[in-house]
Amino acid sequence: MKADKKENALLKGKVSSQDLIFSVLSEKIKKGILSAGEELKQVELAKSFGVSRMPVREALNRLVAEGYAEKLSNRHIIVRGKKGSPDGLDLPMQEKIKEPLKNTAIQPINLLPAREQVASYLRKAIFRKEIETGTVLTLEETARRMGVSVTPVREALQLLSSQGLVRLRPNKGAVVLGMSTKNIRDHYAVRALLEGEAAYLAAQEGTDISGIEAVYKDMKRSLAEKNYSAYKDYNESFHMAIWKACGNEKLEHLAANLWSGLSMGYLVTEEEYAKISSIEHDELMQALRAHDGKRARALMVAHMKRSMEDVLTNYRSFVTRGRKIKNGYIYFINKQKWIAVPALAHS
Repeated sequence: MKADKKENALLKGKVSSQDLIFSVLSEKIKKGILSAGEELKQVELAKSFGVSRMPVREALNRLVAEGYAEKLSNRHIIVRGKKGSPDGLDLPMQEKIKEPLKNTAIQPINLLPAREQVASYLRKAIFRKEIETGTVLTLEETARRMGVSVTPVREALQLLSSQGLVRLRPNKGAVVLGMSTKNIRDHYAVRALLEGEAAYLAAQEGTDISGIEAVYKDMKRSLAEKNYSAYKDYNESFHMAIWKACGNEKLEHLAANLWSGLSMGYLVTEEEYAKISSIEHDELMQALRAHDGKRARALMVAHMKRSMEDVLTNYRSFVTRGRKIKNGYIYFINKQKWIAVPALAHS
């Protein structure tokens, strides 16, 4: 495939920035973080999410359509409210809040910056062979297709370059180098070192783990309510809270750059993943509360190892899909003919 064709084939599935924005804003409205009558400003939201105004506009229109917000005659959009409803909220009937928000301790979901979100999406697409090795990722076209500005795309490609997944092209973007089992193992080995140390430091006497506790509580609530999509976001926030609590800003920055989201397995549902990871989070939380640094580190390393094995299993399923492995060779179908390639080239 020629470079220009690969460029046009970029991202078979478009990352939905508007879906992410809608999810975060609707969650904040439901939880009372955004109060009735509060204006939702496109420019401020675009800056906050690190995206262009287009996905913000789409997300706001969806909020209006689903009853979370209303558009005024001056075209401004505000959080919808109605006298007599709890805390002034007039939410869709199936999502009305049963208890006053002032009696709850709900915390906002902390998500990674736009560059890490873009990097995570591209990494997954490379992992799943949706973006093939050799594909040219230009800054402008990638930003347009993902509904974000050029800046987070440029920064995301720099992150992927440091991880060996792409080769940068000065002022033009990058060329995809592809994924391998060695790349995955190296990635999780570094994550285990960093996040294991973060857990160890966060478990020390005198460390403030209130931020971890708050996210953990909301994570357990989302699991009890079977809101597995919210659980996925809280899972991300849980790790971020541990990095922050460890008190090492350099470690926190490096860990954020390595966050991949790849452990959200492609062979399991969000529900299955939530139940598996929840047990590991419970054990880790117990170690943090007990100030058992060695156990916290061991549990986090084991958590990373399990995630790595899940990713390797899933990766191999994508590599071998529609292919045969025999006598050390992988056989691909190309123009109705089987082409043999040494298996080591894909290990």
